Amino acid sequence: MVIVYLSLVLIAAAIIFFVISMMKTAHLMNGSLAKISKTGAKLQDQSAKVVKESEALTVNLSRIQSDIMQKKGKVQDTVNQAKQSILSVQVAVCKGKSIYNTIRASRVQR
Repeated sequence: MVIVYLSLVLIAAAIIFFVISMMKTAHLMNGSLAKISKTGAKLQDQSAKVVKESEALTVNLSRIQSDIMQKKGKVQDTVNQAKQSILSVQVAVCKGKSIYNTIRASRVQR
């Protein structure tokens, strides 16, 4: 009969130690879960900041691209005007030479 009582005491002690161990583990897990929650919140904040910065950079990029396209168009217009001016000068020079040659020829015939 003593063995039965000792077995019951041993089982009760094992259950008590198990409960104590489980409570310690639960306490440690709560602290770890709180740290994990804080870390998750920080990650969400950082990802939100990255998204906002990405959107701002996208807006800036589209503004820069638009500005480049406008300036490119202005440069192309300027180049085309310069080409047209060169052609006009060449035509004027040719006409001037033609007139000069005509005047010169008429002086020679006199």
